[in-house]
Amino acid sequence: MITIRRALPTDADFIASHAHRLLNFDLPRWRANEKDIMIKADVEHITHALVKDDPEDCVFLAMDTENKACGFIRVVLQKDYYTGEKHAHVNDIVVTKESEGKGVGKSLLQRADEWAIDNKARWITLNVFEENRHARAVYEKQGYHIEWIKYLKQL
Repeated sequence: MITIRRALPTDADFIASHAHRLLNFDLPRWRANEKDIMIKADVEHITHALVKDDPEDCVFLAMDTENKACGFIRVVLQKDYYTGEKHAHVNDIVVTKESEGKGVGKSLLQRADEWAIDNKARWITLNVFEENRHARAVYEKQGYHIEWIKYLKQL
């Protein structure tokens, strides 16, 4: 059984050592040389969220049956571009390699849904790189669907 608890600043080392999994797929060609920079930025943003104690920005940690950390998720409240209504947004989600396929991601996403409901959000969003097909399949299984398609033109 997976348990989910709020992450603490003392969990920063676990998060930092697994943040590379956020980019564990073939990045778009133009970002391929930026992987280390991207991982560093992810770690900095998540670590900052751990210590700032903002009720609208929360990191949760998944624990396995042996009480060992096996994943994390960061969820925040954001304002909708059109209506200004607050909604939840999954900024980051990671499951350790050893825990893949064991329901950890599903449990983390369910916890994010609960947090969103507790915070009176009517919907929850996330972004995913087009190339990250595995993550996209997981999200679609959990009821997410494409709303926006972001185009990028390299200059």
